[in-house]
Amino acid sequence: MVTTERSLQRLTPEQVRQFQEQGYLKGFRVFSEAQAAGFVQKFDELAARLPPGVGPNYVNWWHKRNRYLYDVCSTPLLLDYVEDLLGPNFFLWGSQFFAKEAGEERIVPWHQDAQYWPLSPQHAVTVFIAFTDCLPENACMRVVPGTHNRGILRHHTAEGDRYVLNQEIDEGCFDPGEAVDLVLRAGEISLHHDGIVHGSGPNLSNRRRIGFTMRFSSTNVKCDLSVWPTFQAFLVRGVDEYHHNPAGIPPTGDDIVTQMRP
Repeated sequence: MVTTERSLQRLTPEQVRQFQEQGYLKGFRVFSEAQAAGFVQKFDELAARLPPGVGPNYVNWWHKRNRYLYDVCSTPLLLDYVEDLLGPNFFLWGSQFFAKEAGEERIVPWHQDAQYWPLSPQHAVTVFIAFTDCLPENACMRVVPGTHNRGILRHHTAEGDRYVLNQEIDEGCFDPGEAVDLVLRAGEISLHHDGIVHGSGPNLSNRRRIGFTMRFSSTNVKCDLSVWPTFQAFLVRGVDEYHHNPAGIPPTGDDIVTQMRP
């Protein structure tokens, strides 16, 4: 089901070139501060409905079950930015919260998204919506520009409760001193390539940091269903001329998810 057609070209040629060369863009106002405050309220409501011991960072693909979040993912202005990077035909397939409460010491280790995903070819764009201000002091996301052009780097298993993800890039594969902060105000978005090295540190401030990510791929991308058997492609722009993946049907209810890849 296609939600909308393109309204305007959003990115300049220079911005598209930056994404191609550096692997990220940031600071686009898509939602108002009032809308972002509503997103935080919805996040708290959904988090409170999760079973005991299940945190919102550890379940995903919310767009498959929750119409409110599906509609956020398919906001026309947001899709315009994605279309400028992926082309006219693309689908939504992933969504996840990344939240850190004030004083939370857990980190997202340096990683590449494509390392986790059984998708071929690797051609995905992640949109990160800042539900709250995301600043260096409350552990905003950090990226290492240009690393998306280096292929998949060596990863190892990151063990321990302090890690939000369980894969970390081996030391020496890149220079963390080259990392830049993706500073965002509530309601702004960033976009990053599936191969860029990124992560975030502990939130040692007294301010929450809440973000919501969604993953988009062009329609030529195919998922290995032997690895992700419940994968679905929700066509949000254009046409699917390949039909590589099971088609998703937009949800109608306000359900929660209680596991990864439901």
